Amino acid sequence: MEAITKIRNYIRETGRTQAYLCKHTGLSNSAMSLILAGKRRLRLEEYHGICNALQVEPNFFLVGNRQE
Repeated sequence: MEAITKIRNYIRETGRTQAYLCKHTGLSNSAMSLILAGKRRLRLEEYHGICNALQVEPNFFLVGNRQE
């Protein structure tokens, strides 16, 4: 499972919203929408911002520590 898919699933599971991520990462709604839809490449600093906003370690969505 790709990191973006894991991020989308985690957002849904934890009850957070795209607006929450935008507020805590500084990304625009349109940029976040494109990223979460897989239509825009996620830059490393954006990925770290998302991880910080979701209060998870950066490797959380990259390694097989979640059920796939």
